[in-house]
Amino acid sequence: MRISTALRTHPAVLAFPLIGLFFAFVFLTSTRNIERLIAVPWPAQVASYAVHAPVPMAAAAVAGLAAVEATRLRALGTWELGAARPTWRITVQPILIAVLSLSVLTAGVTAGGLWMVGVLPDLYVLHLMAIVVVLLTAHAVIGFVLGRRFHALYAAPAVAVAVFLGISFPLGTDSYWAHHVTGSIAWLGFGEAYSPAMTVAALLPTVCLAIACVLLAGPRRIRVPAVAASLVIAVSGLVGAYGITKDWHSIAPAAKGFAPITCEGNEPEVCLPSAGAEHIGEIRAELAAMTEELQARGVIVEKPTRITDVTVADGRQLDTRGEHWALDLVPGNADKVLRENFAIAVVGIPCAKPDWNALHYNTLWAARTIGVESEYLAWLSRETQHFGQGQSREQLLTEMNRVSRLPVREQKAWYADQLRQACGAGR
Repeated sequence: MRISTALRTHPAVLAFPLIGLFFAFVFLTSTRNIERLIAVPWPAQVASYAVHAPVPMAAAAVAGLAAVEATRLRALGTWELGAARPTWRITVQPILIAVLSLSVLTAGVTAGGLWMVGVLPDLYVLHLMAIVVVLLTAHAVIGFVLGRRFHALYAAPAVAVAVFLGISFPLGTDSYWAHHVTGSIAWLGFGEAYSPAMTVAALLPTVCLAIACVLLAGPRRIRVPAVAASLVIAVSGLVGAYGITKDWHSIAPAAKGFAPITCEGNEPEVCLPSAGAEHIGEIRAELAAMTEELQARGVIVEKPTRITDVTVADGRQLDTRGEHWALDLVPGNADKVLRENFAIAVVGIPCAKPDWNALHYNTLWAARTIGVESEYLAWLSRETQHFGQGQSREQLLTEMNRVSRLPVREQKAWYADQLRQACGAGR
């Protein structure tokens, strides 16, 4: 079939405008909070955020539309041309058109996310899109084989629903390995990219299933050896991916450390992503003043020698223990450092099951010490539904005013005693 004729009649091309509108709706509704990535952008993170929701729908659509095209070609008698044209030549063109159509739409979603954040695609984005294209190709092959064997009237909706559920449903289960083997695009963090293990785990089951379907598509009559070989290939792909991911948590171990980091100063040295380090000098000065005051009041024993933004820290979680701290310093404006998160992180969770109402006194006292009392009280008001639970605002402020009038030594003793009360007598 001529390429011009194929493009005019292929169901993926005919459905392109409708699917495009649906993808636009999904993009606009699923990326409403993408603005948080603008302050410190990372292209691969933006791309993964943008295509996480559309990919299961794209895979379902490409499988269903390929099944429709396979049934249409069978009705036209195309398969009877096997003596004149090899079967693979008849198959490749409609599969490529289906994959190209859905790949263009998925790439459009990715481009929209990058445009909103204001970054250009890089090699890590292209790697992510290559994974998507391979997955779409495998699903198109599966759908095409089923559409050739069975009528698209029931094969197309069945395979589309099966693909969508097969990718999306495992994400809601407690079997974490299943989150990573269905072809769902994982959310990447700042400075992260798909690792080789993540790439293989995401592709192996689907690609092996597509190969198994191809083995069954050849002969008119399905033979036992072909069925056995197909089962071995399909199961091997799933078992191989399970072997890779069986010890993974819900967040896959992505390759890290690709984003450039800027560090400045000493006591403490402050390290931020270079993309958000415009005000690093001001931030370091504020942090130095805060930690000096916290040490003087006995909240911390020693000042940290390095404070790293949590997005580029090794553990990717808040940590105020020891000499190296990890804090939420993004988006890099000096005034943004002065907020309740700093006081909360410094007080932390001093024991396994603290009395949060008692611990509020410690955190408010630390917040007052570093000058973010109003920010902490506003946060606490939201968390406790306007002080509908626990203490009232007046109780907290009354106690703070009483303690603030005590000598510094007695304030330190009060802080330590309050921690013991929060953790119970056995602490």
